[in-house]
Amino acid sequence: MPPVSIGRVGYIDESIHDRPGLYLLAVVLAEPDASAQVGRELSALIPAARRVHWHAEDDLTRIGLVKTVSTMPVSARVYSCGFDAPGRKEAARARALSWMALELDTGVRHLVLDRRQNAQNAVDRRVLGGLAGRPPRFTMDHRSSADEPLLWLADIVVGAAAAQVLGRTSVYTELLGEVLRSVSVDRPEKSD
Repeated sequence: MPPVSIGRVGYIDESIHDRPGLYLLAVVLAEPDASAQVGRELSALIPAARRVHWHAEDDLTRIGLVKTVSTMPVSARVYSCGFDAPGRKEAARARALSWMALELDTGVRHLVLDRRQNAQNAVDRRVLGGLAGRPPRFTMDHRSSADEPLLWLADIVVGAAAAQVLGRTSVYTELLGEVLRSVSVDRPEKSD
């Protein structure tokens, strides 16, 4: 875990929707020493679960989650990139990560991504490593959301944004209030 002295850290999670072909990625900026408190507050809303997972929650629980996140000293941005075939999901992720890295606040020195398969994690490191510069303006690592409650925040934000972008409801993003700084959507990629 990075030392607390580095300031805010970006916690990143995704939401993938095969139809209509959208890959959403959220980055939540938070102080790393808030992890235990965030875990306690969010776990109190779903005491039977080991961790928060947006897709496993009902609407009432989701509302409680976004209301709780809205009171926390965090900020979030969401990036959505389209893909036109299942094999293009990783390209959409790479575009969303690149977009996020280019707009990343200058004070953010470390990124934590939700762990995926090793080969996918390696691609993330290549994409972000190329954008970090020399010397790198940020470092990164992958962690399991089961072990890092601050990744739950990104899961909640990206789930709320997906509901809005997909036209289901904007209630969740409205409840996030000023925590959610932006939801940016790129047009679907067209392959030849």
